[in-house]
Formats: sequence, structure tokens, C-alpha cells
Amino acid sequence: MALPTISKLGFELSRIGQNGPRSFVTSCCCLVEQDWRYKNGLPRNPNAYGPLTDGRDFTFVDQRVTPIGAGQLKRLEKHRIYAEKILQTVKEMNFAIERRSNLQKQREENQKEILESKLKPKGHLLLSGNKRKM
Repeated sequence: MALPTISKLGFELSRIGQNGPRSFVTSCCCLVEQDWRYKNGLPRNPNAYGPLTDGRDFTFVDQRVTPIGAGQLKRLEKHRIYAEKILQTVKEMNFAIERRSNLQKQREENQKEILESKLKPKGHLLLSGNKRKM
């Protein structure tokens, strides 16, 4: 049973060679390089960020402002969107914390009012008009 499978596999491999390399993919080289980069403490994609990608492509001798590149513009926009999301999340968290503390204060005040309404002055204190709060 195994022999026909191996011969069929060999036939498929020879067909791949005839049709071109479009359907045959290997990733061993990429994995080896990624392991080496990880072991040496380097980023996975060196072109994702850094002074060479985030900075300007060139500088003028007379210190004029250089134009922003297309990739840098995309990164700036992406970082702006991230900053907006972070600020929105922080605002929501602050609102939730304040709301919780306000609700807790209201509960405590309601509890105090209930206790004060139950504890009323008795006897001669009621007749004399002196009200003592507890």
C-alpha cells in the first residue's frame, strides 16, 4: 500500500516542477532566521520600526523641513488611531471608577438616612425639643 503512495507523491512533485514554483512553498529559511533573531534579542521584523524607517529619508543641508514619506505617513496615522483608542478607553475607565464611587457614596448616605429615621429621641429629650443626632 505504501509503495503506490510514494510513487504518486513523486509524480506530483515532478508536476510541480513543470508548472513552476508558484504552488510549492517552504518556510525553513524564514524560521531559521527568526530563531537567530530571537536568540540575539533582535526584533522579528527589522523594517517595522526604528530610526531608519521612522526618520526622514534625507536631510537638506540648509535645514529645510523634509517631506514625510508614504510609509511614515501610514505609521503616523496608525499611531494616531491607537492613541485615540487608548484615550477613549482611559476616559471610559475613569467614568466607570467615578460612577462606582458615587453609587457607593449614595448607598452609604441612604443607609445613614434609614438609620437616622429609625433612631429618634425618646422621653424627656422629645418633650424639651433638644434633638440629638446620633
